[in-house]
Amino acid sequence: MPYDFLKELINLTEQYEAEVDGKVKPTAKDFAVWLFNKTKSDPSADLRMGNEPYEQVDNGNKIETEISILIVNMYRYARVYSKKALENTPLQTVDEFGYLATLLTYNCLKKTELIAKNIHEKPTGMEIIKRLLQNGLIDQFDDEQDKRSKLVKLNDKGKGLLYSIFGKMGKVSEIVTGDLETDEKIQLLYFLKKLDRFHHHIFTNEKEEVLESLA
Repeated sequence: MPYDFLKELINLTEQYEAEVDGKVKPTAKDFAVWLFNKTKSDPSADLRMGNEPYEQVDNGNKIETEISILIVNMYRYARVYSKKALENTPLQTVDEFGYLATLLTYNCLKKTELIAKNIHEKPTGMEIIKRLLQNGLIDQFDDEQDKRSKLVKLNDKGKGLLYSIFGKMGKVSEIVTGDLETDEKIQLLYFLKKLDRFHHHIFTNEKEEVLESLA
């Protein structure tokens, strides 16, 4: 019985463990993602990114810097597309749409809860809620269990607006994911969820810490 495949798999496993080097606990799922990246053909050079592979660039935190820049760029692209989808509506930003969509999911929330679920600082979140109240898209009422807090809820006008926008926002999502193949979307989603878990813990529990401590 030939064992060439098993030998190759063992060699790849050793390479994977050497690369993670104790940084994470090796899992079959993570190894599969690593193997997919290792074995898929190299994409053609992107003139915006340069021709030299990252593995050959010795420039400190270049990879981390590029990732951070590209994540910010993706947000900006999405904001441009979303602005087109929100034309001729009372909504000024995609954040306002996000608040309405969150209330559709959770029915009613404390203002602070709504802000936290949309990953905003309190002053920014309060301004968004204020605009939604002024446009009559949400209702505000006292929290019977906590007299110091106010609850907000999506009303019929807000629901009607949301339902009228969903189709266009769906097109925005399609544009944002660009020309990625289905397996690439699944892979990207896995990495983004992993990053989101990491940062959500910081935002929820440690956002007051100094930058050096977070790093």
